[in-house]
Amino acid sequence: MALSQFSRRLFGFLLLLGTFLQSQVAPYGAPAWPIPDSLPTQTLKTLAAQSPVALNTNGAISQYNDKRLIQMRLILPDSSGFRLLLSAASLTEGDRIFIRFTQSSGFLGPYTREQFSAGGTLMTEVIFESDIVIEWVQPSTEPRQGDVFIQGLAAYRPVSVKSRPAEQIQPVRRSRVNPVILVTGYWPPTNEMIRQFSQNPDLNPDGWMGDDWEGRGYDIVSFFPVFDIPDCDDCGQGNGDLEVDYQDTSSDFWNIVADLQPIAIITFSRGWIDHSWELEWNLVNRTNWIYDYTPPNQPTPNPPDQDHPAYLVRNPDLPLEAIVSAVNTAGLGLNSYVDWEGTAGMFLSEFMGYHGVWYRGENPYGEFPCLAAGHIHVGGQIDWDTARTAAEITLRQLTDYLDQFIYTPGDTNDDGVINVQDLVIIVNYILGLADPDTVQFYAADINTDSIINVLDIIIILNLIIGE
Repeated sequence: MALSQFSRRLFGFLLLLGTFLQSQVAPYGAPAWPIPDSLPTQTLKTLAAQSPVALNTNGAISQYNDKRLIQMRLILPDSSGFRLLLSAASLTEGDRIFIRFTQSSGFLGPYTREQFSAGGTLMTEVIFESDIVIEWVQPSTEPRQGDVFIQGLAAYRPVSVKSRPAEQIQPVRRSRVNPVILVTGYWPPTNEMIRQFSQNPDLNPDGWMGDDWEGRGYDIVSFFPVFDIPDCDDCGQGNGDLEVDYQDTSSDFWNIVADLQPIAIITFSRGWIDHSWELEWNLVNRTNWIYDYTPPNQPTPNPPDQDHPAYLVRNPDLPLEAIVSAVNTAGLGLNSYVDWEGTAGMFLSEFMGYHGVWYRGENPYGEFPCLAAGHIHVGGQIDWDTARTAAEITLRQLTDYLDQFIYTPGDTNDDGVINVQDLVIIVNYILGLADPDTVQFYAADINTDSIINVLDIIIILNLIIGE
């Protein structure tokens, strides 16, 4: 085998390994030191076309307070979205690695030793800028052996994934009570952006705004923690309807869903410190969680979903591509995308996100089915008003998606009125002049005997004439 072929295969293996094992949610900590005007610069290429670049060997070394900084400027091919593959074998517990954006004050990280795989690799999240600085922050000013290597770039390529076929979703009969959409948040801005949907007057003194939200026929209800410093960085456990604690979160979640029986769930949390609106594709029933603040510091039981094997991956049912398109075209300055390859981070973000898709998987049918669930990471640099607007855009896409599975018996054309037009449609179904889709069949089968026939015509005729 030629060396170049071997290199490409080796890089592909490292790419896969690093992507699967890396953690998205990093310990919080913002770089407070300036970026020098002049730094060693590397222009990166993708995949095996890139030779490894050693950061310690080729970067600029300086000191900030009692820390040793190693910095290098990186030029990416463009700003369409790339991930860096890093490798390191000698990181200490106090080492931090940041990716900083030169055109804004955003950054990714800090990445720590715990986030590298057992093989010493890590795949960063998607970078949407072409001019960046990578920084290795060491806890001591003393020089050290070892290095961090920039192995290359992986281009972000959106993947088209088909939604679940409509026939796999049981249509839901519209009742006099609006179905509930449950939204949760954790760290700011996510808790603040959904405050309007809280029914807790202590958390939302302005009053609940989720009742038949925007006249769409759904009630939106939110739960979230609050913190002593509302715009906090390192926020701690917090208090309120939820807390940043595995046991508290799980107990509260199951009580909440038992009470609300939601038709859909979106769990939000703070992601990278940038302007991203990142929809997670993989939510894992893992056992290797980041410690929370109060013992026991891991979930109990662990993995949380004891009826399924550890590291089972569940996927969302949200209208992912519709949400991404709507947020990106709203003129908010956000980067919305689906993280098809990574995971949601090993902390309370993924824990809560997994609970949402877990509940959805266990409640697909019945009188109160859950039709959609998923997790969204919200960039920490998004201001509260913008985050609130993006959350509302997301909810509109979700309600539009849910509408296709909600029916009113007899209202076969879903215009909100039962009249002669619905009667004509049912007659056409019986005569074979038209074929109903799944939801139309449920609406036409008004006596629920699984057959559309003259009995349904008699019932709907009586509804029309008021008998």
